[in-house]
Amino acid sequence: MLTARFRFRHEETVRFRDLDALGHVNNAVYLTYFESARIAYWLHTTKRTGLGALDMILARAEIDFRSPLAYGESVEVSVGATSLGRSSFVLEADMHERATARLVAESKKVLVHYDFAAGRSAPLPDALRALILEQDPEVA
Repeated sequence: MLTARFRFRHEETVRFRDLDALGHVNNAVYLTYFESARIAYWLHTTKRTGLGALDMILARAEIDFRSPLAYGESVEVSVGATSLGRSSFVLEADMHERATARLVAESKKVLVHYDFAAGRSAPLPDALRALILEQDPEVA
């Protein structure tokens, strides 16, 4: 059984195209898995649909690689907000291989609420802040 830190979960399956010449998942692909989980988290948490509903930008991404992945394995990524600022927030994620519950990677990202029309960051609206806190009530 997987031990996830966060309530929101997203699944990905390793595809042949994800592999490098050594036969394991290329490091850059881990970011793709984490990004897919981040977008799914945001749409779920904000109860929005479609990419036009994205009003945040990725300002920083960190990944700690813990274990390699191979073709045919699948992962579960748990995602949650761990802190909220005026216009930014931190999302952390854990990636586990599903069959063995092996931790394969951890991620920390800084997201900035963004006004695309004005071309600058904007304060997180109270309604969005409330939705994040509803999804992740332990956020600092």
